Amino acid sequence: MSGIWRQRGGFTIIEMMIAVGIVGFVAALALPSWRQFQTNQRLRDVARGGANMVHTARSQAITTGNNHILYLATAGGTDACGNPLVDAQGTPVPMLILDDGPPGPGTNCCIDAGERVLTEPIFTRPGVMDNVNWGATFAAAAAPGDGGGGDYTTGSSFTDANGNQARWVMFRPDGIPVGFTAACVTGQIGSGAGGVYVTNVSRDYSIVVTPLGGTQVNSFERGAGVWVN
Repeated sequence: MSGIWRQRGGFTIIEMMIAVGIVGFVAALALPSWRQFQTNQRLRDVARGGANMVHTARSQAITTGNNHILYLATAGGTDACGNPLVDAQGTPVPMLILDDGPPGPGTNCCIDAGERVLTEPIFTRPGVMDNVNWGATFAAAAAPGDGGGGDYTTGSSFTDANGNQARWVMFRPDGIPVGFTAACVTGQIGSGAGGVYVTNVSRDYSIVVTPLGGTQVNSFERGAGVWVN
């Protein structure tokens, strides 16, 4: 009886090969979905981190009384003077906040030695921007409430004080965002409105900054063809 039981309860090599084949087939089907999930999660993390950066730049400007500049690595990854956007440890980051000191002749809107720089921890994570690009893939227009005059498909709709495309925005000590030129000439209230845009192979996200410094995160619904928050 024990021999018969072992024969009936075991698996033949062919049965095991079939089982392994089925598991492999199911895994192959699930792998693309898992990879897409990871890519979408990374995009959401970048959008959330960007929104946190806007909040931090504004709150730090109000708290310290210093101008704080949010820089985006949308075109070469440098500030207005060509200095690389790197954190305090020298790691290149896609978004950076510069504490440019109190308003006055001592500020130049550029990253100088000894000046404080801030970023979100997520932006120091290796591979955080893998399959995440600046701009929008599917949205045919900028997000609602985006008052910037720049080309949002570049990843930034911010403009400088002269209305030219910019990859930065300054928060004054009163929390108001304003545009500024590479020569650090600042604009008036309303000149700092704009947005940050990031995308992957399936989704678009935007971080809209209002003329008074408010923030709104939106995602683009491809089916309906509209931005939603």
